[in-house]
Order: sequence, then C-alpha cells, then structure tokens
Amino acid sequence: MIYLIAAICANLCMTFLMRYSEHHNGNCYALNIWNYLAGSLISLLLLQDKSLIWSGNAVTCGAGVVNGIGFLAALVLLQISIRRNGAPLTTTFNRLGILIPTILSIFLFDEIPQIIQIAGLLLCIFAIIFMNSGDSSERPDFNIGLILVFLLGGTLDTISKIFSRYNNADSQTCFVLYTFLAAFVISILLFFKKEPRMSLQDALIGIGVGIPNQLCTLFLLRAASRLPAYIVYPTYSASLILLVNIINYLVFRETLNKRQYIATGIIGLGVVLINLV
Repeated sequence: MIYLIAAICANLCMTFLMRYSEHHNGNCYALNIWNYLAGSLISLLLLQDKSLIWSGNAVTCGAGVVNGIGFLAALVLLQISIRRNGAPLTTTFNRLGILIPTILSIFLFDEIPQIIQIAGLLLCIFAIIFMNSGDSSERPDFNIGLILVFLLGGTLDTISKIFSRYNNADSQTCFVLYTFLAAFVISILLFFKKEPRMSLQDALIGIGVGIPNQLCTLFLLRAASRLPAYIVYPTYSASLILLVNIINYLVFRETLNKRQYIATGIIGLGVVLINLV
C-alpha cells in the first residue's frame, strides 16, 4: 500500500507543476525534454543491475519504447487539456482510464469483480455520457482531448499492469528506463521541429515534473505487482480526482459548471465502488 500512496503523492506534484507551467507561458516541448531526461537519470540510478540496460530482453525494450511514445503523447495531451479544460476535468478523465485495465484484467488474469464493483464501472460509463450531453455551454471546451486522455491513460495503465505481472523489480525499473529514454529522444525531435526556444524556468519545471513522473510510474508498477488491478487503479484514481479538485479549488479557485461537478461526483463514487472488496 505504501507504493500506492507514494504514486498518488508523486502524481499530484506532477499535475500542479504542469498547471503552473501552462499558466506562466512555459514551452511544453522544452519542459518535456528535461522531464524525460530527469526521469531517465533517476531510472538509471535506481537500476541495481546496470547490465540489464544492454542485455535486457527484446520484450522489455520494445514494450518500453512503445510505452515511451504513449507517455509523451499522453503528457502533451494532458498539458493541452489542463490549459483548455483545467486540472480537475483533465485529471478526472485521465484517471477514468482505469476502466480499461480493470475490465481487461477480468479476461486476462481472472480478476473477477463483484456486483458492487460492476455497478461502479457502470456509474463511470454513465458519467462520461452525462458530462458530454447537454448544450454546448455545459460541455468541456476540449471534448475530444478528454476522450483521448481517457483512452491513452487507460492503455498505458494496461501496458504497465501486464508488464508488472510477469517481471521482477529490476526488469520493471529497466522498462521504465526504456520508456523515459524513448520519450526523451522524441521530445528532442519535437522541440526542434515545433518551438526551439528554452528558458531556465522550462528546465527547472521539467526536472521538477520528471522526478515525480518517474517515481509515480515506478511506484504504480510496484503496487500493481503486489495488489489486484481492481484495488490499485481505482484507489489511485479516486484519490487523485478528489485531491486535485480540492487543491485546485483552495489554491487556484478554479470551478466547474453544475453538470461537470455532478459527473465528477458520480465518477468519484464509481471508482470508490470499484475499490470495495
């Protein structure tokens, strides 16, 4: 459980550092370079058997590279969505992605949910439909972005769940290293193609995001290897949805409309029900 708590704290730090950058005209492409460079270095330091970097199996390397591409795409989407929809809605849809690994775990690992957990899944699905209905003034500004955040977040959670199921701690760390190295290389290419300017603020925030980003990924892998998916991901998601909304209101005074508050509450209830065993 300690790994799960640590992953939640790390994700909170990352979310609000990105929010700070978006509100101070930071260059997200420069930030991503330092983010993934810091994450790669942390992964390298935590890897006990350094020989795995060169002798690791092709599955670990390939999965890490695919995960890295997805990580970067997800981070760019998160940055855009935080700017256009705010941190609460973005975090809610990102963490709603737990529906994907939770449902797939039923078929892949025979982790069968109880009736009350199925009710939680249905509530979450209803909340998505509810939030995206109504007139245009009540819908999120960047609607398609929220759906993509949901799908991509869930896909990455699924990859992590499957990998953690069949690999030990050192292989998991090596997987995270490959993930961050792949994202780092692609970030450099995007930086020079899109917006080749960099400030000290971008570097500092990027490093600040990269450390909790790496630790969050690693801690979540550790938690998923020790606990069932229907405990890890709903607890992680419900905590983030609740804490991001509370902190965002108290610190930034950012509010949602009535329909969005209701949908967020339904999602929170849904993920709590999924977590009941």
